[in-house]
Amino acid sequence: MITDGKTNFFSLLKGNFRSIAGVVVLIILAEFATVYDHINLQRPIFEVAALGLLATALSIFLVFRVNEAYARWWEARTLWGGLVNSSRSFARQATTLIGTKPDQREAARALQQEFVYRQIAYANALRMSLRREEDWQNLASFLPAGELDLLEKMANKPAQLLQTQGQRLDDVREAGLLDGFGHRMLDATLSEICNHQGGCERIKNTVFPDRVAYFTRAVAWFLAVLIPICVVAASEEITVIELVVIPIMVLVFIFTVQLGAELKNPFENKPNDTPMTAICRTIEIDLRQQLGEKVVPSPLQPDNGILL
Repeated sequence: MITDGKTNFFSLLKGNFRSIAGVVVLIILAEFATVYDHINLQRPIFEVAALGLLATALSIFLVFRVNEAYARWWEARTLWGGLVNSSRSFARQATTLIGTKPDQREAARALQQEFVYRQIAYANALRMSLRREEDWQNLASFLPAGELDLLEKMANKPAQLLQTQGQRLDDVREAGLLDGFGHRMLDATLSEICNHQGGCERIKNTVFPDRVAYFTRAVAWFLAVLIPICVVAASEEITVIELVVIPIMVLVFIFTVQLGAELKNPFENKPNDTPMTAICRTIEIDLRQQLGEKVVPSPLQPDNGILL
């Protein structure tokens, strides 16, 4: 996620250099073709009125694409915000409902830590699963011995961690360290967490309509060709002012198309993505402090204006 104040003119130039270079080349070619090769571009198809109709049609598709892409991006952020709250609720319930009797507190302490640490592992496993990362050894410090070896054999590792949480809760209830009411509360929170995971997987696995993306991209670049040709056909040469205005006119469409492409997939570990790594660190800090730990890692900070 790009943090506040880090998007500026120079960052846009750096991030869209290829598109800008392509537009400039098109303008130079249009000028060269008409002025130096004396190619006649005076054709009705290149009239400004026809160009305006095409630009209007493209604008409609761009609005649809960007709105849908932003909706996916915002839903992803909402789901991870819900996961933060559900993780805090699970840790609070685990630390207050397991082993409430005085003679159970010593045994309950180890169980509370097991459940809370496994929830931290779950958040990181979900992040890694959505980003298609495979370094599962990073979870070893949060899981009991031997559990990671079994986890690596599973297709859906976050779902397996929730399954293990549920099984361990049942064991704790049978051992008399958790009553039926507390078990139902913790199980309901696990179901809520599972719903957040399902929402993230739906966004990850549902492909944005490809024909909409292809059409808007193709028409945007078609306009990038037509706009300089129309200007040259009208004035027979490009002035200095037009050399500044034409790229801006074209790049408005090109940048909007690219913005929609970046927002539609919020789990790809790119600058505009949901900052899942930072959110996982937040979950780790909060949950470990709920256990009463004093030494916890520091929150992640943006690197060159980007928070991952």
